Amino acid sequence: MKNKIKNILNDLEQQGWSVQKHFFTTELIQHLKETLTSFRQQGILKQAGIGRENNFHIEQSIRSDEISWFDEENLNESQKIYLSITQQLQNAINQHFYLGLFELEVHFALYPPNAFYKRHLDQHKNQDTRVVTIITYLNEDWRKDDGGQLQLYLKDGKAVSIEPDAGTLVCFMSADFEHEV
Repeated sequence: MKNKIKNILNDLEQQGWSVQKHFFTTELIQHLKETLTSFRQQGILKQAGIGRENNFHIEQSIRSDEISWFDEENLNESQKIYLSITQQLQNAINQHFYLGLFELEVHFALYPPNAFYKRHLDQHKNQDTRVVTIITYLNEDWRKDDGGQLQLYLKDGKAVSIEPDAGTLVCFMSADFEHEV
């Protein structure tokens, strides 16, 4: 795990973003996917919205995925393991870049067929609370025809298309990279 985290730190330092295939074990990804499937069957997933607090609203012309935030009071074992690993990454980023990241917001996001999230930044306007974005893919047996690639827009005007393969971790500086699904 240390080498994988070191690779992310190097990428963040050099280019501000990182893609690490097979970052998580197949077993953990499978258990997380089972949790997500169970959440969907139980109706726990809700239509995702945009904005924050009083400005929060559902806008399906911008975003059509479904989400469920991790509830730290009710985590299963796979969620606890995932949080532990992402907290290790958070701590390493803090130490390496002197960022002082104290919060970790984690949610499942499900993109049914034809769902999307238009180009956006993860950092809310006039707020600096979201500094680093981490995305983990649970898609087993993903094919190009399935869609769902992440388009990450780079500072030079080019875009990188990232395939949502199970176990892949994507990490980038939230205020610096617009992206879309």
